Amino acid sequence: MLPREIFQQLFKFAFVRNPWDLQVSSYHHIRRERPHLLAGYDDFESFLRYKLDPARAYQYHIDTSIALQSEYLVDLRGNVIIDYIGRFENLERDFREACKRIGIKSPHLVHRRKAAKRVDYRNYYNDETAELIAEHFKRDIDLFDYKF
Repeated sequence: MLPREIFQQLFKFAFVRNPWDLQVSSYHHIRRERPHLLAGYDDFESFLRYKLDPARAYQYHIDTSIALQSEYLVDLRGNVIIDYIGRFENLERDFREACKRIGIKSPHLVHRRKAAKRVDYRNYYNDETAELIAEHFKRDIDLFDYKF
């Protein structure tokens, strides 16, 4: 939407998150904030299968975290159009780097709304559900070099 000369002068950055970890976070968030959306989906696997069901009607709170992150960071040809991609897994460090490049002091980041009793994301998956995420997020996994 901006003229090319202006767009190219701007420092553009974004943060991405491991797709497997993102789905676990989404599960805990919805359980805490909107439990009625999980009625009938009492465990992570049933939630994930429901979430990835293409026949399911769109629901903002559920569908936000299944959009490909790469869609926001590439042009129509699939080329990355931003200058810096930080990772949620390294949020403090990568945010400091983005602030440094902008030329501002990095504020302290506070982690709010953290899921209680959450364990490593790998513990939520079996081979089949891990593969569901690998297939759905293949483009993000390849582009951002994520591993299960």
